[in-house]
Amino acid sequence: MKSQHAIEPPRQSGDYSGREVDCLAALRPSVADLVLRFPEALAGAMAGDISSQFAELARQAVKAGWQRNEAEASIRRLSREQEGARGTLFD
Repeated sequence: MKSQHAIEPPRQSGDYSGREVDCLAALRPSVADLVLRFPEALAGAMAGDISSQFAELARQAVKAGWQRNEAEASIRRLSREQEGARGTLFD
């Protein structure tokens, strides 16, 4: 399922200082949206199992100029952040 959010491309091609942070920022809205729509996919993403919804997001990130490995790493990290935020709501 396609994300409702546009994925910003990297500021420049190749490796640069802050690229990881930029990738996180580019994917954060889309991951948050997918977690709301498909909460069952969250646990798998945190464990490294990129579900079909998150796999599609990774494909979109690659089309935007991100490397697949950095997109998937960002998805896993953002999934953990989302889980932490959800846990805070119930504490």
